[in-house]
Amino acid sequence: MKYIVWLILSLSFIGCSSKSLENAIENAMISSSGNKPPESFRVANLQTMKDYVFNTKDFSFSLPSAKESDFTKMGGWDGMSMRDGKTIVLGLKDSIVYHVELTVSTMAYTERERAIESGDIRYLRSVIKIDNTDKFYIKKFGKEQYICTVMEYTNAQYPNKQYVGYECYKHNNNKTQSKSIHIRLTYNKPNDPRLVEEYTYEDLKIRSQRILDSLYIKDGWEK
Repeated sequence: MKYIVWLILSLSFIGCSSKSLENAIENAMISSSGNKPPESFRVANLQTMKDYVFNTKDFSFSLPSAKESDFTKMGGWDGMSMRDGKTIVLGLKDSIVYHVELTVSTMAYTERERAIESGDIRYLRSVIKIDNTDKFYIKKFGKEQYICTVMEYTNAQYPNKQYVGYECYKHNNNKTQSKSIHIRLTYNKPNDPRLVEEYTYEDLKIRSQRILDSLYIKDGWEK
């Protein structure tokens, strides 16, 4: 029964390259085993967007919320898995309008991580490259309520783009090592004026809440 379910899901993914059907099924089965997700994929329908869960060695999460117009107007969602599943990239409209990137990192537990746990925003602003005009705060997300830093910012060189970065942490028991999941959302204002009201920066953040709510960081701190 499990194989049939994953076969159905795999049929909903169309590889960005000219993958055979057999390769697509194999990639889906590998993903279900928790090893690594498909290297490239395209979500073909709304139901798959709701059902599919990325399950990698270091973390798991559900896809962003979607709606039918994503597939009828925007061509659907597609993405890639890189670094053996340590980086996952998702995009709507060939990654131009909505772009989501998740990356896992492992590092030593330092004064910076201690400041994040204690909510020392002043210290963090002094050690993180951040403009005074950027929003920076701490909030909890995920299945285990991970402490996350949140930074919302823009770039003067790209006036049509807006960004928000979440960095969510899990530490080992003796607090010598930390694992972080960096989630970066990039919004690029559509050129088509008919899409501007429907596809917005705030809409991207609302849709991505599903990623944050479902995020699970697994134990294991080897680099």
